[in-house]
Amino acid sequence: MPPELRKAHQLNDKAVMQAYGFWGRLNSEPKCVAELMKMYQELTAERK
Repeated sequence: MPPELRKAHQLNDKAVMQAYGFWGRLNSEPKCVAELMKMYQELTAERK
């Protein structure tokens, strides 16, 4: 991956983590994705 693209991905990851209050608590992409998936599953389960 080109360095510029990698940097853009890292900045985007940080912005998402900060927006959801994960920064400082879930500082890795896999942990962030797992938490977002858990939130999604909880939200969609309520609509059934």
